[in-house]
Amino acid sequence: MEIKHVILQDAVGHVLLHNQISPDGQRVLTKGHIITADDIAMLAQIGVTQIYIAALASDDVGENEAAHRLGQLISAGAVRVTRASTGRVNLIAEAAGLCKINVAALLAFNEVLGVTLATICNNAVVQPKKVLATLKIIPYAIPETRLQQAERIAQEQQPILEVKPFIICQATLIIMGSHAAEERMREDFIAPVQERLAAHQAELVVGPYIPENEAAISAALRAVLATKTKLIIMVGETSIMDEDDLTPRAIKAIGGEIVHHGVAVEPGNLFMLGYYEEIPIVGAPGCARSLSPNVIDLVLPRLLAGEYLTRRDLVELGHGGYLK
Repeated sequence: MEIKHVILQDAVGHVLLHNQISPDGQRVLTKGHIITADDIAMLAQIGVTQIYIAALASDDVGENEAAHRLGQLISAGAVRVTRASTGRVNLIAEAAGLCKINVAALLAFNEVLGVTLATICNNAVVQPKKVLATLKIIPYAIPETRLQQAERIAQEQQPILEVKPFIICQATLIIMGSHAAEERMREDFIAPVQERLAAHQAELVVGPYIPENEAAISAALRAVLATKTKLIIMVGETSIMDEDDLTPRAIKAIGGEIVHHGVAVEPGNLFMLGYYEEIPIVGAPGCARSLSPNVIDLVLPRLLAGEYLTRRDLVELGHGGYLK
C-alpha cells in the first residue's frame, strides 16, 4: 500500500486516507471510503482539488477481508465472530464459561506488523454476549504474505482464544470444627460457598460436619467420595497451617495427593489443593466465608471448567494475586 497525494481525477477507485470536511464543517466522506466518480464531482463542488489516497498494491488484502480471514482462525468453543467493519471484528461469548487466552500465541500474533488482537484477561469468567476480544487491522490493507504469517501463527497455536464451559455442576462441602462452633461455622461458610458455585452454574451439597482430627477427616472424605462427587471443598474452624497439618495428612492417608499448600494470594495465603485421582479437594482458608474477592475466586472457576491445576498454576497466581 502506498500513500499518495493526487489530483481528484486520479483518486477514483482508491481508498480515502482522511475524512473530508465541507466548508461548513460537515463530514462529507469518511476515511477508508472507496472513492467514486460521484465523490470526485462532489469534492470539486466544495473546492477540493487534491486529495490523499491509499493506493493498494496487487498483493494487498483489504482491511475487512484480512480481519474476516483472521477472525475465523483465532477462536474455538462458544465464541462468535462478528462481521468485519473498518478492519475490525469482535469475538463474543455465546455461553457462560472460562475465557482461556494462549498468551504466548497472542504475543506472537501481535508481533505481525499491522495486526492487533486485544483480549480480556486469561481465566476471566464470562457470560453470554460478553465481548472477549477485538481484532483490528491497522492499515487499510496489508500484504498477502504478512496476512499469511499471522494465519500460520493462528493455525499452529489454535486456538488463541476460547471459552471453556463449566462442566462440574455440583460440589460437596465438608465443614470441620468443634461441637460448640457448629452453628456459627454453618452460618459463616454455607451461604458464600453456595453463592460462588451458583455463579458458575453449580450447586452445593452440604456434607458432614466433623471434628478436626485426622481419622474423622479421612472417614468423611471416603464417605463423600463414595457419592461420586466431582469436587470437594473443605473448610475448618482453623485454616490449614502446614502441608503436614491434619487435612493434608488425611488426604494422603486415603491415597490422595497434595498439589500445593500456601499460595501468593491475599486474601487466601493458606489455600490448599489436593486430588484424589481426578477429583479436586480444596482446602479453603477462612476468607472463603467472605464474598469479597479472594483466592477461591481465582481457583474455583478453573476447577469447575475441568482444569487440572498443577503447583505451577498455583504459584503463578502471585501475579495479580493481591486482591485487596
